[in-house]
Amino acid sequence: MTLLRRFAILAALLAGLPGGLGASQAPALEDAAALRAIARDAYVWGYPMVDLQAILAAQVIDPASPEYKGPLNAIGHVRNVATPADRAVIAPNVDTPYSYAWLDLRREPVVIEVPAFDDGRYVAVQLFDAYTWIVGYISPRTNGRKGGRFLVAGPDWAGATPAGVDGVFRSSTTLALAMVRTQLLGPGDLPNVHAVQDGFRVQGLSAALGRTPPAVPAWLPPPAPLDLRASPTDPRFFDVLAWMMTFAPALPEEQALRERFAHIGLRDGHYAPPAGGEAAIAEGMAEGLAAMRAGAGQIRSSAEIFGSCEQLGTDYLKRGLGAMLGILGNSAEEYLGVGYQGDASGQPFDGSKRYTIRFTPETLPPVGAFWSITVYGADRLLYANAIDRQVINSPMLPSLRREADGSIVLHVQHDDPGEPRRANWLPVPKGPFVLTFRTYQPSDAIRDGRWRAPPVVPEDCPLIELIKG
Repeated sequence: MTLLRRFAILAALLAGLPGGLGASQAPALEDAAALRAIARDAYVWGYPMVDLQAILAAQVIDPASPEYKGPLNAIGHVRNVATPADRAVIAPNVDTPYSYAWLDLRREPVVIEVPAFDDGRYVAVQLFDAYTWIVGYISPRTNGRKGGRFLVAGPDWAGATPAGVDGVFRSSTTLALAMVRTQLLGPGDLPNVHAVQDGFRVQGLSAALGRTPPAVPAWLPPPAPLDLRASPTDPRFFDVLAWMMTFAPALPEEQALRERFAHIGLRDGHYAPPAGGEAAIAEGMAEGLAAMRAGAGQIRSSAEIFGSCEQLGTDYLKRGLGAMLGILGNSAEEYLGVGYQGDASGQPFDGSKRYTIRFTPETLPPVGAFWSITVYGADRLLYANAIDRQVINSPMLPSLRREADGSIVLHVQHDDPGEPRRANWLPVPKGPFVLTFRTYQPSDAIRDGRWRAPPVVPEDCPLIELIKG
C-alpha cells in the first residue's frame, strides 16, 4: 500500500463526526480500516432510526405488546401518568399523559384534528420524522388553544392544500410520528384530560375529504426490534436500519452518504455485508458506540441534541445522542430541563439529609406553560411514599405555603416535616435520589441562562443563610 493511500485511510478514520460522513469517495473495500470507518459512521447515523423502530414495533406492529396503541393513521391514548408501579420507562414524566399516532405518508398526507382546550392547560402535538428530527409543533406557543386541522405530508406530495386546513407540516420521510402531551392539572383532573384526548382525530386526506383512499402497498416484512440498551452492537442493527431506510428517501445532501454506506452492503430494505467484512464492520460499530458514549459526557443541555433538520444539520452524532440519552425529546423552544445534578455544594443527593429549595416571588421559573420538579430513586424510577407525591409543579402553587415575604420553600426530605411544612414537602427515598426540573415553553431568560434554578440546599449548609438574605 502506498504512503499516500495509508494517509488517505488515516485521514478518513481521524475525520471527526459528522464531517467524515460526507465523504463521497469511499476507500477500497479490501482495507479493513475503510470498512470500520464506514460502519462507524453508519452506526451513528442510523442509531436513532433503529431505536425508533423498537418503539414502532411495540406501539403498532405487535398487537400483543403491552405498549400497543393501534394501527397506522389512528391515535391511541395513555389514560394516566406513570406511577411508582410502572417500571418500564426511566425517569417518566408525570405531568402529561401521552397519546401517539404513527402516520403512513407513502400514498397521501394525513390530517390531524386538534380540539380546542381550556386556558391554563398545556396540550402539544410534537411531530417527528423517521430520522427523529422534529418536524414541528402544534401547541399554545404556535397555535394558541383554539385547535384546528393540520396536514402532515410526505416528501413527494405535490397536491394543493385543501380548504379548512390550518397548517401544513412536511416530513422528510414517509413514516412520521405525532406524539401528544396533555397536561394533568391535578389528581381530580383526569376526566378533563380524557375529554381533550378524545377530541383528537387522525385520518388520511381522502377520508377527511370523503373520497376513496388510494391503495397502500404492504410493508416489507419488519425485522424483530432491537433493544439497543441491552445489545447496542448486535449484528442485526443494520438489518433493522435497512428496513427503516425504506421510509426515508435519500435527501439530496445525503446521496453521497448513502452511496458510501452501500460499500458495507447497506441499502434501502436490504443488508448484505461483503464477504469477510463482518469482523471489520463489527469493530466499526463498536467505534461508533464508543464515540457516542464519549460524546454523551459532553452534553450539558437537551437543547444540544433535540431539534429539527435545520437546527441539527449534519451533526449526526448529536442526533444519535438524542436517541441514546432520551429518544423523542423536545426542542428548547418547547421544553428545557434546568437541573439538578447535585446539591448546592455539588454533592449527590442523599435522603439521609434534609434539603430546601427557595423561590422568591421574583425567581419563580418564567415559563409560558408550566414547570415541575420530580423525584426519582437512584434507579430513576418513581418513588412510592406515604402521601403519594412524586412531583411539585406550578399548578400546585395556590396550595403551597408561602413565607411572610412571599417566598415558597420546598422541603425535600425523607421524613415528614410536619405542619405547616407538609404542604411543601417533596418526599424522597432514604438513600440516593434524583431530581429533575422541567420547564415547558421556557422563556428566553431560561434558554440563555439569565435565569437559573435555585440551588438545593442542605438544611445544615451555611449557604442557606446567604440564599435567605
